[in-house]
Amino acid sequence: MADTKREKINHEMPLIQCFKLVITSDATFGIKNEINIGNDSAACSDIEYISNSDEYLIIEAKSHESKDAYNTRHKIFGQLLKEHGKTSASRTEHNSSIALGVLIPKDKTSSGKSNTKKSGYDFYRDGYSDIPENLFSGFGKLAKVKYVFLCSVENKTVDVYTWVGFHRGEKPIHSVQPPSASTIRD
Repeated sequence: MADTKREKINHEMPLIQCFKLVITSDATFGIKNEINIGNDSAACSDIEYISNSDEYLIIEAKSHESKDAYNTRHKIFGQLLKEHGKTSASRTEHNSSIALGVLIPKDKTSSGKSNTKKSGYDFYRDGYSDIPENLFSGFGKLAKVKYVFLCSVENKTVDVYTWVGFHRGEKPIHSVQPPSASTIRD
């Protein structure tokens, strides 16, 4: 009997690629020096780069596109803690400017694989609203989580929230629109 393995679908990759496209030239959160984008490994997070504001951003991407959507809400916390065990020359060099973040989709699910029909914003906010704010905030301080990045693949936008601001339902602290046609060069 042949061993048939199911190919694992990376639901985060389109989100990561869109994030990179949109955020790259932003004056604040844009990519000044790319360390890693899209290759989660023992040494790197899903996304790592030095921003134009000189923060060393370590960002974990999660999507609600899979049938495991509800579990992704909880996995984020473990993955953020796991980032503290990773070491690299880049992380050591920029240790004082490290800020962790989470990248989640803004759009509704489209894969047909998810067990939710909510937008990414509503799905993750609803999941975190039951966590008391002092615990959510305390985790952010403990793990150095500073941002939640909400990316719309449909509209090519990125909204940036503070960790606590996302939990509270506050407005984004920064929004990035798609690059205009005049700034895109072939």
